[in-house]
Amino acid sequence: MMNLKHLFVVCSLAILLAACASAPSPPPPGYLLPSAAMSGHGAMAVQVRLAGYLEQGGLVLQLSKSELHSARQHRWAESLAQQLQRGLHAHLGEQAGTEKGQLLVRLSQFHGVRDAQGDRAVIRGAWQFQAADGPPRQGTIDWHEPIATDGYAALVESLDLGWRDVARQIASALQ
Repeated sequence: MMNLKHLFVVCSLAILLAACASAPSPPPPGYLLPSAAMSGHGAMAVQVRLAGYLEQGGLVLQLSKSELHSARQHRWAESLAQQLQRGLHAHLGEQAGTEKGQLLVRLSQFHGVRDAQGDRAVIRGAWQFQAADGPPRQGTIDWHEPIATDGYAALVESLDLGWRDVARQIASALQ
């Protein structure tokens, strides 16, 4: 009887020590679009609205026509809409001749796609610009490019390059 109690106490202590000795796992990486680090100023107010599935915080991969995977471990370090807004505002601020007004961008897709054609980054949506004086202008966004290498970091880099290209297209349409 005494040996059984002694064995139970020793086993319990060993389990507690093992649990305390294991180090917590490092936090998963958080991703920022490189262009979101830029700051810009200009006369144009910029607002970006995302499809609901893009607001969940995880990077998104489309695995089939109807299947989306939102990563649990690979997440945006801050709101994707804020990053896109800041990057777009900075790029438009660099363009000469951007006029005063309100730019609204609605994105239906901003993610990676994995299918028989290979891995690629996709950005789709629409934009509308209302100048302080003048009729509204609008356009569509349809950008996609292959991803150079595997991994979420490569996806983020590709999406950032695409976002810069989208900014150039919008700036060109507004001139």
